[in-house]
Amino acid sequence: MVSNKTIALDLDSVLADVMQIWLQEYNAVFHTDFKKEDISDWHIYNILPISKEEISNLFITVWKNRWQDIPPTSNDISEVTGQLLDQGFRISIITKRERVTMPFVSYWLDLYKISFSDIVFIFDNASKNHYPFFLLVDDSPINAKEILSPKKIVIFDQPWNRLLVTYTRISKLNQLFDLL
Repeated sequence: MVSNKTIALDLDSVLADVMQIWLQEYNAVFHTDFKKEDISDWHIYNILPISKEEISNLFITVWKNRWQDIPPTSNDISEVTGQLLDQGFRISIITKRERVTMPFVSYWLDLYKISFSDIVFIFDNASKNHYPFFLLVDDSPINAKEILSPKKIVIFDQPWNRLLVTYTRISKLNQLFDLL
């Protein structure tokens, strides 16, 4: 089922610029100086000498201990989500994550006054394509390839998805208005 009025928004690196803080933590632990632009592959372990488990644990640490430090990807996301709701769209935040980070995600959404209709936490490897929406905004190259017509995906520009050259791309959430 495709909801003709539901826009699904990924959280990490679409609404929340979590990689900035993740890299601060990584650099502090490993005494390095990586920047977000250095992460040119979705699979961080292909770029940095770190295991999948360590990557996950660092994301958990960031969300649990530094959620207040995670900036939004732009300063107007609260206004944009509010305007989308005012225009009659449903906003579903769909995010894959570890259960222990759920409350901190909620705190972060409240801190930045992000308007939404519902939030879906995915804890397994289920495809986001299984959820009802007509448009997904995501930064993941994997999710981009899983979204099947009649659903659509817009790629939120990040260094790790720059090889997705045939997809519609935005760098700020307010650019969605030009596409709707």
